[in-house]
Amino acid sequence: MRYSVGHIFVVLIVVLVAYFAEHTSTGSKNNPQTQYNIKVFFTPGTDCEKNIIAEINKASTVDVAVYSISNQNIVNSMIAAHKRGAKIRVITDRTQAKVKGSLVDTIKSAGIPVVTNKKHKIEHNKFAIFDNKYIVSGSYNWTTNATKYNSENCNFFEYSGKEYSNRFEYLWNLYNLNK
Repeated sequence: MRYSVGHIFVVLIVVLVAYFAEHTSTGSKNNPQTQYNIKVFFTPGTDCEKNIIAEINKASTVDVAVYSISNQNIVNSMIAAHKRGAKIRVITDRTQAKVKGSLVDTIKSAGIPVVTNKKHKIEHNKFAIFDNKYIVSGSYNWTTNATKYNSENCNFFEYSGKEYSNRFEYLWNLYNLNK
């Protein structure tokens, strides 16, 4: 049997449509959003702030690597969590820690361990690990400007790997040298 280019093209389209329907449907086991329970939020708006606070409030351990911290609501939740016994550690940028409005000294004064970058030009990460099983990452800085004025994003997802934890430990140890 002889097939024309048109027949082959139609078959190819049907196969591709079937493939993408299977691999992008909402309930598909291959859909990362379904499999990993990803929540995505954008600013301006308080969704990133509120969800970060909610995770801090229920976590026993919180490892934070963030460029800038000036959001009083987030800092208040970190201090409250620390007072209730949660283990919190913060890595932030040395230049941002000294700018007007930074709350890094407030965090340190509350007894929360903080280190700043000594090896890299800037510490530009923006992630937090909650109880070694849940992550927030994205462009969102933990600042009032990020919440109220900037176009930023934050992504929350379940976490079973070690990439974020390994990176946090590497930076924590690197920046703690010759403290």
